[in-house]
Amino acid sequence: YLGLSVIGVIPQKVKPLIQEGPDSPHAEAYRVLRTNLLFANKGVGGGAYAVVSGGVGEGKSTTLFNLAFICASMGDKVLIVDSDLRRPVQHTILGMSNRFGLTNVLMRDVPIEETIKSTSVPNLHFLPSGRLPRNAVGLLDAQRVRDLIKNLKTRYDYVFFDSPPIMGVSDSSIIASEVDGVLLVVQYRKYPRQMSARAKRLIENVGGNIIGVVLNNINILKDDYYYYHSYYSHYSQTDNTEPAEPSRPEKS
Repeated sequence: YLGLSVIGVIPQKVKPLIQEGPDSPHAEAYRVLRTNLLFANKGVGGGAYAVVSGGVGEGKSTTLFNLAFICASMGDKVLIVDSDLRRPVQHTILGMSNRFGLTNVLMRDVPIEETIKSTSVPNLHFLPSGRLPRNAVGLLDAQRVRDLIKNLKTRYDYVFFDSPPIMGVSDSSIIASEVDGVLLVVQYRKYPRQMSARAKRLIENVGGNIIGVVLNNINILKDDYYYYHSYYSHYSQTDNTEPAEPSRPEKS
């Protein structure tokens, strides 16, 4: 319907992998997502990406965290940027303070080195959103975001921006226009598909590069994704074997 590649299929009842651990059966879904992200970039790793959704509650924040967690566990130096200034959640996943962060960097009242924090996960760093100032108009403007991304890409292999839902919030459009690619998270059957189509148009209208769709909350036994179920089950039950080569992204 959207004419986009499906680069990730996430099962139901997935929690942040900092709770489940890297050996969780769910972790393989994010390894496949990381591999398909490499495929989409012709084998070139790294870059700055925004993870967005059309509406609230589609699972973009958990998707972003778990993808970042997997990248870090595989040796990439990774930064999570919580750019959802109105509804930040990454600090709650990590159990860290949100007192200072992105807002302070954008207002240039705190050096970026003082706002980026190490986490309990090796190779994974975190830039909280910070507290939203009373007058936040123009805080996330294109030039500031562009300068920030350029700076962060010199420090990290992957930079993942947890953006607000793109419907009705200009912040996401600005971030989408400046990053290397956008991952559109769609929670299966949560909203009418026209909403996802509108989200796609909004991203494309600002020049955003949509890498593909991550289908979230899939019942892999009932929603025509038996291949993924059998693959995850086989992988999680097999020790000391090479993972099967993932298929190239399919079309939605």
